[in-house]
Amino acid sequence: MYEVPDEPLAKVRTKIVATVGPASSDPATLQALARAGVDVFRLNFSHGTHDDHSAVLERVRALETELGRPIAVLQDLSGPKLRLGPIAGDSVDCHRGARFTLAADAPADDPTVLTSGHRELPGELSPGETVLFADGNVAMSVLDVDREAGRAYLEVTLPGKLRSRQGINLPNTALSIPALTEKDLADLNWAIEARPDFIAMSFVRSAADVLHLRTELEARGITARIVAKIEKPQALEDLEGILAATDMVMVARGDLGVEMNVEQVPAAQKRILAACRRARVPAITATQMLNSMEHSNRPTRAEATDVFNAVLDGTDAVMLSGETAIGEYPVDAVGMMSRILAEAESHNHQAIARQQDNAPTRPWVSPTTEAIVEAASLACRRLNAAVLAVWTHSGWTALALSKHRHSTPTLAITSERSTARAMNILWGVTPVHLNEIGDGAHAMSIALNWAKDRDLVQSGDSVVLLRGVLPDDPIRNALLIHVIE
Repeated sequence: MYEVPDEPLAKVRTKIVATVGPASSDPATLQALARAGVDVFRLNFSHGTHDDHSAVLERVRALETELGRPIAVLQDLSGPKLRLGPIAGDSVDCHRGARFTLAADAPADDPTVLTSGHRELPGELSPGETVLFADGNVAMSVLDVDREAGRAYLEVTLPGKLRSRQGINLPNTALSIPALTEKDLADLNWAIEARPDFIAMSFVRSAADVLHLRTELEARGITARIVAKIEKPQALEDLEGILAATDMVMVARGDLGVEMNVEQVPAAQKRILAACRRARVPAITATQMLNSMEHSNRPTRAEATDVFNAVLDGTDAVMLSGETAIGEYPVDAVGMMSRILAEAESHNHQAIARQQDNAPTRPWVSPTTEAIVEAASLACRRLNAAVLAVWTHSGWTALALSKHRHSTPTLAITSERSTARAMNILWGVTPVHLNEIGDGAHAMSIALNWAKDRDLVQSGDSVVLLRGVLPDDPIRNALLIHVIE
């Protein structure tokens, strides 16, 4: 059905997240996407029903069994995305200097009076602030605010056309709207039974937002790992606090590029990814990476360069949105992404590894684990090891290994299925789920047999085995080296 080749096992270290939509939700396309290189499927809760998402998740879980490898699912919450209400006539031309009113309610016959889903919005604006519409294609300046009447008076500074329900962005306005909306809380209830592996929080502004989500997850007994989406300038102001509170980060360049000047986005991306490297926090780079492939089977050279540079910046994963959700070439987009990643990685892993040497530890990664991980990475480089196998329970040892960016393929063996899925986002880590592992000798045997069956090792190769902290023996790490006979 598809001519895109399978991604070579353990050869592409940067992970691929693909958004599921009408173009990719059927079982055959999901399988083709996974074989082409998808590690995590994203369910966008800004669209679709709970039944729609449950059906896709069930297909992914069946596909995981069929392909014999862990595949993760990311639930992406909508968050407090502001949108215009209905506009009289459904659209209106906005000429430079024209005056508009933002109000709680609008007459049915006046297109110059605009509304939003957040009725309190007009009273929260201040004169001089900028209001952006339609992904920044239309801009207005706030001239005056009548808080008692709940009306704000605007003047067009960037002309264009507005349509009903287009997005609103407020780069300089502090809103009272909570980071978790009523819809988000209802969507979290879906996760109680569905058990996604990751939950992404949209429009994070501070560490307090992330901690609020964690409290809601704990109250529902949900163990999914949190992805904080950085797409507002306020998040950059509290970046270190967010990194300490979250499990991972997404550089969501779509709204970030609207909320701040577009020329500032590349520097913001580099800053976020560098901070993630230092803090040992996995990072996903997202939005319009291969956007032209929604309608073309080839990307532009600028898009290929964008993906390449994200790898050079040290991202752990890249994400496809419309390319796989509504595009005409979803599988081709994944195959192209995989090839660009492989090319970029051939230039970059040693440079990123050198940047990691003096990085601080995460609170849940002990100094002992960091030390043995550093020793394992050094052993891999000195011996030119064919495979590094890490035996882990929580996945934190695999995370620490991932941030060292060594070139040796890493197999992360675990008896915890949820841990195996969570490790699917880690750069350079191939998770292997086994129900029974046994002792260190058994783990080494498993790693060797698994690698031999897949032609990853041959006679004379060195294999490094790293044992992380396990619940039955929480104080002992181990490092073993084996040469294939």
